[in-house]
Formats: sequence, structure tokens, C-alpha cells
Amino acid sequence: MSATHEDADMPNRFKHPFTESQGWVYYRPDDDDPADKDTPLTLIEIRMCALSAAIREKPEWWVKFRDEAIRAKWREEIKEQQKDLHRSLQLTDDMLNYIIGELEAYAALRDPETGIEPGPYERIWKSDNLISASLKAALLSAVAPLESVPESERDWNPGSDGKVLDLVHPSLYPVVYGCTVDRISGKPLQPRPSDVARIFKSEHFQWLPSDFHVLDDGTVRLVSPYINNIHPEDHRALTDVIPRLLERAVPMFEWVLSDLARERQLPTRLDLKGKKFPGCVWPDEEEPRVESEKWQEFRNEANRREAEDRERYEQEKDKVLDALWDAWQDTNPGPDEKWVEPPYPEFQQTDYFSRLYNGYMEEKQKPVFPDSKPKYDGGLDTMRRTVSLRGKTLQAIVKLANIILVPEKPEYTGGTWHVEGMDNEAIVATFIYYYDTDNLTESTLSFRNAVNEPRYHVQSDEYCMKHLYNLGQFESCAQNVGHVITKQGRCIAFPKIYQHLVSPFRLADPTKPGYRKILVFFLVDPNITIPSATTVGPQQAAWVRRAVESTDYWQTRLPGELRDMVWERYDGMTDEQAKAFRKELMRERTLTVQTVEEQRFGQGFNLCEH
Repeated sequence: MSATHEDADMPNRFKHPFTESQGWVYYRPDDDDPADKDTPLTLIEIRMCALSAAIREKPEWWVKFRDEAIRAKWREEIKEQQKDLHRSLQLTDDMLNYIIGELEAYAALRDPETGIEPGPYERIWKSDNLISASLKAALLSAVAPLESVPESERDWNPGSDGKVLDLVHPSLYPVVYGCTVDRISGKPLQPRPSDVARIFKSEHFQWLPSDFHVLDDGTVRLVSPYINNIHPEDHRALTDVIPRLLERAVPMFEWVLSDLARERQLPTRLDLKGKKFPGCVWPDEEEPRVESEKWQEFRNEANRREAEDRERYEQEKDKVLDALWDAWQDTNPGPDEKWVEPPYPEFQQTDYFSRLYNGYMEEKQKPVFPDSKPKYDGGLDTMRRTVSLRGKTLQAIVKLANIILVPEKPEYTGGTWHVEGMDNEAIVATFIYYYDTDNLTESTLSFRNAVNEPRYHVQSDEYCMKHLYNLGQFESCAQNVGHVITKQGRCIAFPKIYQHLVSPFRLADPTKPGYRKILVFFLVDPNITIPSATTVGPQQAAWVRRAVESTDYWQTRLPGELRDMVWERYDGMTDEQAKAFRKELMRERTLTVQTVEEQRFGQGFNLCEH
């Protein structure tokens, strides 16, 4: 790879999202931000990131951006697209120069052999040609037996409305504390010690990883005797192909871990005029005063416009409902049919008062919004692959799932913002391979970052904070930092400190079925060892019974009454028990998603000065 690959000591534990809210803390303007979260980016810098990412979504962007005619076309397109935006959101000439200049550094980071390159935001990586055609074919062939089971044996994900087919899922046959036995000690497993708060831990369950060794030449070998929920004999081909796929994922994991190992995030693209944080947009560093009579005038005018909007909304709603009622009567003339009023979009109220109020302030004193540095200045130079996983044994949790849509169920409504697992799994990063897609509309995977509070300039600095960061009083300090299109053949790797969200998609041709197939590796923090398939034997009772009953000793030398006694005393996990545990586990993790949302991503922004 063109970027330097160095061996560096890894931190004791990589950054993770299981941190409790510290409440509101006042920091002076020159204080550094706490390192467990990033400094928030301004809206305009997030737009710079988004434009750069959009350019780097274009085919062969690393060639095209060097063509001056193409660069000029891109400039004209963005200027035309943003002309109706508020001035605080318009990219300046310096910003466009910076973005174009930065592309050279992104091109240098791209590996032409593997296609690995930076994604839309730091610590996110992607590739469109990481997996060879032959390796993809081997995966498709190995997965086929799991897909071709009878309908009665298909494992549809609970709550997915029969749209998500779990082929291999870690929530089935997990470690159950107090029940699952450690093969070495012979004792039931208990939760491992951790300095993370109890609200992020499970007292009951842990997903079960397998151990994989990365050789010095980069080859990956399965160390554990099996991969959870993949029978090592019935699905030998799948057991063999998964280490080969993880081998391809390792360099992407190395990049994510290297990014996490950096003490600080990448430097800002903005020209901060020697300050640590963006300054006030008002030249006098104070919001212009609005006279009380003007304030009342704006309130009266806003009320008038809101009333007009409400009246128009009700009139349009009545027209639509009348038309639907007439159409229903034409097709349902019988007395037994019952008319049900259809759902209708809720009334969306425009904030006229803020528009009038802010417009008046902008007339009184023209705000000065931050600009970028005039040209790219090496901000990506700190991105180096400093973490090597060669020679190490990794623990990875494997997941295989298909999303299947049919004309009767043509839409996948998308997911929710979440992070994977609990502290028990110590997941540090996720790798997703979208290996097969057919007849679906475009979908994306979006990312959200929990950030420190921005530094406000005066008490109740609302205009400035809203236009710089889109943050208001008590709103959550979390920023959407970009998305990746999840097209066929694409691989994505990202850290667990970001929440992620799957966007909705539907059948491209609603008359035909469609599907999306994914392979996922959840990487356990390399500095932490958790119970794995190396130390935990298969818990599937059917697997154990089949293996035991196929031995010569069982068939020829053990009397029937002893066989019965063996199975009476055997305490394996049946499929019914495993699904019952899965239900409990999923309920528990739904609550953890909410806890992480509240504690890390829901930290409120407080504009009060003390």
C-alpha cells in the first residue's frame, strides 16, 4: 500500500462507546476537548466532507480529478446546486480549492491492488474490488446449502416481518453465563471483569467468537475447532472460505485500528485564525439586539403565516380524503365493507419566527462565517497504517444474513441508530461485505458520531451555534458524519464508536422478488480476550448427539440403558432453548442501544454560562 505501514504499540484498549454521560462541564475557550470524544465539526466542514465523499464515489475518481476540465465542471455544478442555500452553508472558492487539493492525498492513500480507500469520514474505509470473483463464487457456493433448507427450518429474524433471513447469527447459541461451560476449567462461565459501567454489560449473555491467527505473510487460519452456528462437517466449505474472507478484511481492520490509535482526530480544514475553535460569527462577538416592538411584530407575523399554512393543510387534506372516499365507494359498494381513513402526512410547521428574527439580525450586522484554509495543507498526513495484526490471534464474530423482498412485501423500512453488541463482546470494529444484490433500489449505511459540546461565545449564543453546528439548547451533541452507498461487491469497515443506520430500500421492479446478501465480521478488541469457540465446545445438542452416536463405541459397546442414562444427564442446548435465549438476549440489547443513545449520543448541549 502506498501509505506507510509501521508497527506501533496498540493502546491498552481502543476507544469504545460505553462511556457514561459526565453531565454538563464548563470548559474555557482555550481548554482542550476531552479525548474520549471528537471535537464537533462545523456544518460547513461536514459539507466539505460530503462533497469530497461524493467526488470519491465517482468511477475512477483518482484519475478524473486530475483533469482540469472535469475539476472546473465540478466547481460549476456545486455552485449551481448551492445558490439557494443559506450563506452559512455555501462552499466558498477557498473551500472548493481545499477539497480539490485534498483529493491528491486521498489518491495516495488508496491502494490500487485492493481498492481500499478512505470513506466519507475519518476511521471509515471502503473497497469495491477487495474480494476476487473466485472468492465471491466460493462464498456463494458455500452459503447455498444454508439457503436451500426447507421453509420450516428457515430462521427469519424475529421482528423483521419475514424479510431478514438469518443464516448465521451470533444471537443463536450464545454464551449463557452460569450455564455455558468452559472446556478447560470445566466450570460454568461468568462475565469477565471490566472497568466499564454495569449499564453497558450483560449479566446473562455473550456472543461467541472464533479465534483466527494472522500469519506473518498475512494469511489467516482458523484456530478454533468451529465457527458458532456453522457445522464444521456439514458446512466444511463455508468453514474453509470464511478465514480467506477475513484475510482480505484484515488490512481494512488495520486502517480502522490505526485511526483509533491516533490521540486526536484529523486537523480541521477551516482557517481558525490562530484559535482552537471557530470564533463568533458576529463581528462584535455578541448577537445584535432586537427591540421589543420588533420581537412582537415578528411573533404576530409568524402566527399569521402559521395560521394560513394550517388552513391550507386542512383544505388539501379534505380534498385528498374526499377523492379517496369517492374511489372507495366506487369499488366497495357492499354494506359490509368498512371505510378506514388512510394515514396522512402530519402537518409540518415552518419556524417563521426564527426566519424573521434571524433575517432582521443579519440585516443589522452581517455575520462572518468561517472559511477554510486557502488550499490543502497536509491535513491527511497523520493517516498512517501504524497497527499491524500480523502474527496476532484475532477473535471475530461471524454473521451471514439475507434481506429478501417480494411483491407482497416490497419494502425494507430501514434500521435504527445503534452500535453492535455490549461490553461483553468488546467489539472494536465492524466489516461488512455486500456480496450479492438483485432488484433493489439504492441504499446507504449512515454514520453518527458523539462529539464534545461546541464552545459557545456568549450566554445564549443561539444564532451562532445553530448556524455553525446546527445545535440548539439541550439538543444532543451527535453529528451525522456521512454515508456509504451499499452497492454489490462493496466492503466497508468502521469503528464501533460510531452509530450506524441502514436506510430504507425497496424492490426496483415491484413485480419481481429481490434480495441483498451480507457477510459481517465483528472484530473483538485485539487487546482483550473473551470466551471463544476455542474454549467453549459446541452447545448445539443436536450436533453433540449426532457426533456421539456416530462413534463405534456408542454403537457397538455401550448398552442401551447406559445410552439412555447419558442423554438423561446431558445438559446441551436444544434449538427451542436457543431461540428462547435469543429472545431474552435481543430484548436486553435493545435496552443497551437505548442506554448508549442516552449516555453517549444523547448528551445535551447547554448554552448557559456559569
